[in-house]
Amino acid sequence: MSFSGKPTNLVEQAIENDGFWPDLSVAEFQKGYRLPAEYLVELLADGLAIAMGEVNSDLAKRKTQWIAAGITNVAAADPLVLPERTHMAATYKRAVYCRAKAYLLQQFATVNRRAEAANVAKESPETREQFLAFSQQAVRSIQGRGRITAALL
Repeated sequence: MSFSGKPTNLVEQAIENDGFWPDLSVAEFQKGYRLPAEYLVELLADGLAIAMGEVNSDLAKRKTQWIAAGITNVAAADPLVLPERTHMAATYKRAVYCRAKAYLLQQFATVNRRAEAANVAKESPETREQFLAFSQQAVRSIQGRGRITAALL
C-alpha cells in the first residue's frame, strides 16, 4: 500500500550492476521504501539506475581498494578478506535506495497533483534531504568513514 492508500503492484525487475556491487531489485525497493503506487515502472527503474551510478561513482576509490585486496564481488567476498560482506552489500543497497527515493520524491508533484490530496511528506524538500542524508551516511560507512569528517587547517 502506498501513501495514497492505492495498492502497489510490485514489479519483479532487476537492475543489473557492474558485477562488483550487488544487483538491485525494483520490487525490493518498492517494498522497503514505500513508494507511491502512482509511479510508473520506468520511472522507478530510471531512478534506481541514476542513483546506482552516483553511488558507484562515490565508492570508486573503495572499490579499487577492495579489488586490490582480491575482492571481485562484495556480496560473495571471502569472509576472511571481508568479514562484513553481508553488511556492506546491505549498506550499499541502502545508499542506492535512499538516493533513488530522494530523487523520486522530487518527481511526485509531476506524477499526481490534486489540491485536496496534497501530502507534504511526499514532496517536502526536508524529506528529500533526509533521504539524501541516509544515502550519504551509508556511502560513508562503506568508505570506512564516520558520520562527520574534520580536517585540521
